[in-house]
Amino acid sequence: MNHDPKPSFSMARRWTLSLNVLLSILAVVALVAMVNYLAARHFHRIPVSQFARMELSGQTRRILQSVTNNVKVTIYYDRTDDLYEMVNGLLKEYKFANGRVGVETVDYVKDPAAAQRVKAQYKLASEQKNVVIFECNGNRKIVYEKELSDLDLEPLISGKSKEVRRSAFKGELLFTSAIYSVTSPRALRAYFLKGHGEHSPQSTDKDFGYSRFAGLLADNNVDWTTLSLTGTNGIPADCSVLIIAGPQTTLTSQELSKIEGYLNNGGRTLVLFNVLSASRDTGLEGLLANWGVDVRKAVVSDRLNSSNGQDLITEFFGTHPVSAPLLGAELHMVYPRALGKASRGAHRTDAPIVSELVSTSPKASLVTDFRDGVPNPSPTDVRTNVAIAVAIEKGKLQGLTADRGTTRAVVVGDSIFWNNNMLDSGANRDFASLTVNWLLDRSQLLGSLAPRPIPQFRVVMTERQMTSVRWLLLFGMPGSVLLLGSMVWVKRRH
Repeated sequence: MNHDPKPSFSMARRWTLSLNVLLSILAVVALVAMVNYLAARHFHRIPVSQFARMELSGQTRRILQSVTNNVKVTIYYDRTDDLYEMVNGLLKEYKFANGRVGVETVDYVKDPAAAQRVKAQYKLASEQKNVVIFECNGNRKIVYEKELSDLDLEPLISGKSKEVRRSAFKGELLFTSAIYSVTSPRALRAYFLKGHGEHSPQSTDKDFGYSRFAGLLADNNVDWTTLSLTGTNGIPADCSVLIIAGPQTTLTSQELSKIEGYLNNGGRTLVLFNVLSASRDTGLEGLLANWGVDVRKAVVSDRLNSSNGQDLITEFFGTHPVSAPLLGAELHMVYPRALGKASRGAHRTDAPIVSELVSTSPKASLVTDFRDGVPNPSPTDVRTNVAIAVAIEKGKLQGLTADRGTTRAVVVGDSIFWNNNMLDSGANRDFASLTVNWLLDRSQLLGSLAPRPIPQFRVVMTERQMTSVRWLLLFGMPGSVLLLGSMVWVKRRH
């Protein structure tokens, strides 16, 4: 007699299992959705390589945090270009740091239609290639490929190589500056005083030109021009910072009076001296004494911290916002003039606050003997540590009426260290950027955005090792795949 087999699961049991499976699937889907929701809003990116070039600096993150308007970034680039991956990877980090930064890539080689649209919209020249365009509220800033990297020409010039390689990538410096430029409410203007043998921002001369320093101002969204204070000329109302870069001759009393009035009304000034004027009076020494700074007729020599007996390498920085970010770095100067605090008016309740930015080692010597304007070091020179850069601030105390706000000034004993030849030596560029941004009261820019070195990797092998690698790549790897396939075929046949 036949009997129907008893079902292994009852109907209720099957429904219970189905419901459990369904609930498990729903729970997994809900868990994945919640994890993705949290990850999209609360994520942290960690670079896993010491060569990870795309990690943003604290300065860039501070600027991105202050961006409240949408910034459109268009990468108009050939995707096969050497710099594209670095540009694209870096701008992705900007987008991750602030969702208001939108990034679009247009490959003018593969997408001619989109390329024509970008050219028409931004009025690019027909031959223009490889640019990054930043736009916000009608403001635009274009970063060109030639600006993005420094080239190492030394091997080519010396005949060691026929190749020119990129030594540094300046993407973060230029991109952060561009974003600040298009989102900043107003442009700032620097005036370079002229007429007394100062460094010229228009000059490309290696030893005395200041064109690269002028470029640094442009990178920090500061327009610049030159200014003469002769005759009835005064300091314009739109002057954000007055730069007096290494005057060689004496300023007139009328010019000094105009500068004094500018400072009394909350002006911002950068005064740079150098060894060429150390044996004479420019007139600025007396003016600065009224503001608490003693500019001495002496230059600093420190043979223990020098490469040629004339330059000075120092790593002694104060805790001021200008100098604190440079702790552990080095400045490279040339016979800087010694500075100190003047006693004139120091007892007043509204006296300026003078802070030491940079100083020398305790074994530095003060050279006071000049022969035809050239320092003449002597074993009898006084050895002491001395300030070579100071900051002045006045206006936080009662008793000062300043139409422009708090008065700020930075006085440096050397101007040559910011010339076209030395600006990128040591931390000189960083110090210049920090100085300018402190004078302009842009605290979010008080950081370091130096160009990032591009590491070069080289594999050195003998001829025998090269032969082994060649055989491995041509026959070893393909042969391994063929052998494995043959073994599988033979096993299946049996």
